[in-house]
Amino acid sequence: MKCFAITALISAAIATAAYEVEGQALVCSPPAYACKPDFSGWLVCNVDGFYIDGGDCAPDAWCEYINNLPYCIN
Repeated sequence: MKCFAITALISAAIATAAYEVEGQALVCSPPAYACKPDFSGWLVCNVDGFYIDGGDCAPDAWCEYINNLPYCIN
C-alpha cells in the first residue's frame, strides 16, 4: 500500500505542468505563492522552481494579496 501511495504522488508531480503566460513558464524559488495573472486563482511554486496551478477562486471571488500572500476574497 505504501508503494502505491508513493507511486501515485510521483505520477501526480510528473503530470503537473508548469503554469505558462504567453508561452513562457513562470519561474520561482520555493516556497512561493502568487495570484494568477488574471486573479482568478493562485499559483504554487514546485520543487523544480516553476509555478503550478494551486487552485481557482470561487466564481464571485478574486485573488488578492494580504501580507504578501494570495487569498481569494469577495
